Order: sequence, then C-alpha cells, then structure tokens
Amino acid sequence: MTVLQGEAETESGREGIRTWVVTSLAEMAEVYAIRHEVFVVEQHLTRNVRDDPDDRYSFHVLAALDGETVGTGRITFYGDEGQIVWVAVRKSYRGRGVGRAVMEHLLRLAREQGSRLVTLNAQTHALSFYESLGFRPIGSRFMMGNIEHQYMAREMEG
Repeated sequence: MTVLQGEAETESGREGIRTWVVTSLAEMAEVYAIRHEVFVVEQHLTRNVRDDPDDRYSFHVLAALDGETVGTGRITFYGDEGQIVWVAVRKSYRGRGVGRAVMEHLLRLAREQGSRLVTLNAQTHALSFYESLGFRPIGSRFMMGNIEHQYMAREMEG
C-alpha cells in the first residue's frame, strides 16, 4: 500500500462526509468489509474481494459519514494512466453524496500523480453518475458477474 506524502483527510463539502487515503491494515479491513457487503452479499458480483493482486500497488480511499465508514474506491496507476475500481457505497448511505466524494478524491489523486487518462468499468445503472464526473463510454457494453458494464474514460486536464 502506498501513501502520498502530505495526504490528509478532506471534507467533501457534503454534509460531513470525510474522505482519506488508507494508511493502515485496520483501514484496509474496512475497505474489504464494504466491498464484501456490496459486491458479494448485495450484488453477487464476486465471491472474494480480498485477492486482487493490484491492491498492494494502489491507493485506496475510504469515506465516512456521521463517524461510520460507508464508502470506498481504489485507483491504480500505470504510467500516466489511472484505473478506478471497487467503488462502493453501503446501500443505506447511497444518494447522499458519498460516491461522488470518493470519486472526487480518486480524481484528485490522479491529478496529483500526473495522470493523463483515467478509466473505469461502470455498472450501466450508474452511467449518468460517471458521465457527470467527465467520463465517456467507449466501446460496447459487456457482462461481468451477471451485471452489465460499460468501459469509460476521462481525459484529465493538462
């Protein structure tokens, strides 16, 4: 797990949502708990959320609302490109700006790392959410774990 120098938690400006880069194993346990709740229990997308080999080379963001960790996401850098994956918000906290706060933090990390392009695989029900963040669909939709997805990309401001 990598930690940016000088990275601090930030207020998102959305009713007390805090986001920060994960720096401890205890925080990674929170990441895995949210992933499990959303991607295993709720969506049946996968059975295992811990065996992603890129986890150790990536930046993970957690979000808290009212003192409880409720959202997460990850960005991995490959040269001048970033790939966002595992964006998840606990069901009872959706629609309150948590996902946007996580994404804004991940995009801020991409800018700080000098990324020229950021990509992700969006579940199609969330296309308008990602489009509102500047992502555009590329190619055809595809199925992953019985859920339709769309590859999307965003060029970063130079």
